[in-house]
Parts: sequence; structure tokens; C-alpha cells
Amino acid sequence: MSVMLDPSTLPSVNILGLAQGGAILRAERETPPDGIPAFITKEGWDELIAAHADNHAAPHIIVLPALEKAVTRILAHAAEAAQSEGKTAPVISLESDLFPSDPTLILAFVRDETHPVACALIGTAAHLVDMLRGDGSM
Repeated sequence: MSVMLDPSTLPSVNILGLAQGGAILRAERETPPDGIPAFITKEGWDELIAAHADNHAAPHIIVLPALEKAVTRILAHAAEAAQSEGKTAPVISLESDLFPSDPTLILAFVRDETHPVACALIGTAAHLVDMLRGDGSM
């Protein structure tokens, strides 16, 4: 199932700057050919490591494959909702057990401010607010 996102209709965020500054991390090793890049906040990543792989020498080996599966399900849920409603909301909240700190997950569709590319930001409301405060955009 796919849904078309028009980047010009999405809030603008400095995705490149946030990624280069370490505020967001890729939530997948590769973006599917028909997908959009998905990012998780650094705060969310740290929370996942603390909850699931705190004492592991290479925590990304444990967390990243599970995160990729979760992101696939989250984006599929968003596509399903968009298809049934006939539109895609830029911000979607849904109940999830992904982050132990908050059962409400936020999925924000944004575009990079320098390139017309749609991206997905995933985190709790607190994660996203904290991350965006440092960026000053959106």
C-alpha cells in the first residue's frame, strides 16, 4: 500500500542539519524504493538502547533490526489511515509500546528545508519537542 506525499505541503525542517548534528538518526538501514526516509530522535534512540540493549557491546545490532520492523508497521498504519481518510495528516499520534517513557508515539511527516524531500520523524511528543527546540524550525 502506498500513499503519495507532496513535500510542498509539509512543514519544513532542517533534516540535514539535525542528522549531521546527531539530533536525529536513521531508523532504517535502507529506505524502501517506494518509501520515505524515516528518522528517530537521538533521545528516542537512547531510550531504546537503555530499555533493550544497555549492556550489549554493539547495541545497534540488537535495536536497529527491531526498530526497522516497528517503523515498517508504523508507516503502514499511517498509509492505511491516509487511504481510508483520503488524505495524509502531517502529524499522526498512535498508541505504541516502542518507547517505555510514553505510550503515545508521534509520527511527523516533514520536508527537508533545503531539498524537496519528504521524511518521517518518529518519537514521543517530548522527544520531538526537545529535538526541534534546538533546531528552531517547523
